[in-house]
Amino acid sequence: MRITDRVEVVGNVQKSEKVKEKATVEKAEDVASKDQVTVSERAKEIGRLQLEVSKLPEVRTDRVEEVKNAINAGTYEVKGSAVAGKLLEEAIIDSLI
Repeated sequence: MRITDRVEVVGNVQKSEKVKEKATVEKAEDVASKDQVTVSERAKEIGRLQLEVSKLPEVRTDRVEEVKNAINAGTYEVKGSAVAGKLLEEAIIDSLI
């Protein structure tokens, strides 16, 4: 008979692996039952405001009518510097985003 330092215990190793698997599944179930989400007051407010903004019309019909009437009456004046300023402002904002 030859004596070595190796120990071969197959039956107990397999059993302990099954016990570990069962423990892992039980831990996962415990974690899943404890998961929860909390939403801050600020997030709730943002959601409420987004809903309100989505209800607003994309075109301000009152302003469109006002400008149409001014154009038809010949009283609508465009300031070039104001238009240029808005164009530059939008370009800068777009480049930052």
